[in-house]
Amino acid sequence: MNRLIVAFSSDTAAHRICAWLAQSGFPARTVCHTGAEVVRAVRYMGGGSVICAARLPDYTADELYDDLDGQADLLVIGKPEQLSDCENPAIRRLPLPVGRYQLAEAAEALTQAQQARAPAKPSQQDQEIIRHAKALLQSARGMAEPEAHRYLQRRSMEAHRKMADTARLIIAALEK
Repeated sequence: MNRLIVAFSSDTAAHRICAWLAQSGFPARTVCHTGAEVVRAVRYMGGGSVICAARLPDYTADELYDDLDGQADLLVIGKPEQLSDCENPAIRRLPLPVGRYQLAEAAEALTQAQQARAPAKPSQQDQEIIRHAKALLQSARGMAEPEAHRYLQRRSMEAHRKMADTARLIIAALEK
C-alpha cells in the first residue's frame, strides 16, 4: 500500500521530488506544505513514510517526528547545516545536492521500513483458531462476539502473545 507523503513548503521542490519518485517507481500519495497537513495525512492513512524539508512553516523535523508518535518514518532532505539541526537519531537524512538515484534508494529504504513495521495479517489457520476460541467464549461464558474478541485482544496484550496463541490456550482450557 502506498503511504508515501512528500512535504515541502516550496511547490517547485515538492513537484521535483514527486516527479523523481514517480520515475523511480515510488509515487507519492499526497503532497503537503505544512507539518499539520502531514500529521493529518499520516493519521488518516494509519501510518506512512514522509520525505520532507528540515523545516516546514509550522514544524521542525524533530517536532514533526514527535507529533507523528512513531506512525511514520521520516527522511529529511536539506543542506548539511539544516540536517545537523535534526537531533533525533531515528530521522533519516539526505544532504543536498541530491540525485534521482540517491532519492530512489532512500525511498526504497523507507518503504522497506514501513513494510517491516506493518503488522502481519494472521494466517487462515490462525484466523480459524481465533474464531473457534471466540465461539467457545460465547457459549461457555455467555459473551457476545465483540466482547469475546476484546477479551482475546486484552489477554493477548497483557501476556505479550499473538492473538492466535492466546486463542489456542483458551481452546485448550475450555475444551477439557
